[in-house]
Amino acid sequence: MEKKRIRQLLIVSGVCLLALVGYHLFIEYHTEITLLLKSQVSEKALMHNVRSHGIRSGVLLVLLTIVMCALPGLPTSVIGIFIGLCYGPLIGSILNIIGNAVGNLISMVLLRKLKFLDKRNTSNHWVQAITQMRHPKIGIMFAYMIPVIPSFIVNFTANLLKMKTRHLFLAVLVGVTPSSVMYALGGDAIFKGLNKKALLLIASVAILILLIQVIYKDAKKKTIV
Repeated sequence: MEKKRIRQLLIVSGVCLLALVGYHLFIEYHTEITLLLKSQVSEKALMHNVRSHGIRSGVLLVLLTIVMCALPGLPTSVIGIFIGLCYGPLIGSILNIIGNAVGNLISMVLLRKLKFLDKRNTSNHWVQAITQMRHPKIGIMFAYMIPVIPSFIVNFTANLLKMKTRHLFLAVLVGVTPSSVMYALGGDAIFKGLNKKALLLIASVAILILLIQVIYKDAKKKTIV
């Protein structure tokens, strides 16, 4: 019962923090929201305003990503694309990587210390597929790269595997990098209206999703052996 109350308290605290960060972001981007709601607005002026934000907005967006990563079930892809839209491919990628990596590591700490997720998650097909691999640690890294696998499920699986801190940090950092860069490039493509880049990003997503086959095939090899 005590652990259940702690989990509930953490979720409520996370939602409150999410609302607080969201409120400050609303204030930061109030001008752009107002311009967007106007019937006659220059697209060039709007985009100039979007990219005129500095460190404070970037920190708030990173905090938002961290909180969304730490709370189960919240997708960070939309925030990652928005960061790319606001800060471009290079800075946007760095901000996305920091937010996703730190958020997933915090989620892991909560899992290890407070048993944040129920043991019933062991029956999840993603958890079973990764844990049954011949090389589950590599599977964890690949799983972070695949957009359709919820990150909190990957974190739960990594906790089951009892990975060393050094290996876990490397898996998270390498794993979140491709999707973080991809989202930043996607946001930049929206900003510049580059259709070719958008098609390339769609192809990249498809390639990352194909990594699912690597996980399943490696799991089957272990079963055969």
